[in-house]
Amino acid sequence: MKQGNVQPSLSLSNGQIDSDRVGLTKLLRDVSPTPVHKRRILCVDDDVLGTTMRAEILEEGGYSVVVFHSPLEATRCDLSTFSLAILDFEMPGLNGRELLLRIRAMGARFPIVLLTGCLAGLSRDDCVLFSRCIDKSMPIHYLLDTIEEFLDPNPGPDYGS
Repeated sequence: MKQGNVQPSLSLSNGQIDSDRVGLTKLLRDVSPTPVHKRRILCVDDDVLGTTMRAEILEEGGYSVVVFHSPLEATRCDLSTFSLAILDFEMPGLNGRELLLRIRAMGARFPIVLLTGCLAGLSRDDCVLFSRCIDKSMPIHYLLDTIEEFLDPNPGPDYGS
């Protein structure tokens, strides 16, 4: 089942977004049931541009990414196909805490990472629900390192230390 929502496609050149080349041509990734993939990530954030850029970076890193810009739509997908989720907190319909509780109630047992621009304003009770909480202002490698830690917990010996 293909989602009919449209999201922008980003062009990255030398690590920077070329805003003149951003278009609304890329369709939401296919969310049909597929075999569980150890590196499949669910991203839910109402920030279309930021989420699209993040998804492209994750896909370049070898991850399969499914993006939803509506938390309510995300509750309708087959959660058994994911190995990790990245959620925003401030979203219309359901906030990140409410979405986390709903998908946990639906049986999701994978790590759920909170990626938000309002981390300092969240209560400890909210933060402890998530596997990890990261502020959006942090460099992208914090998110990438967190994902690698959860999805590739035994990367092998580090011969450089």
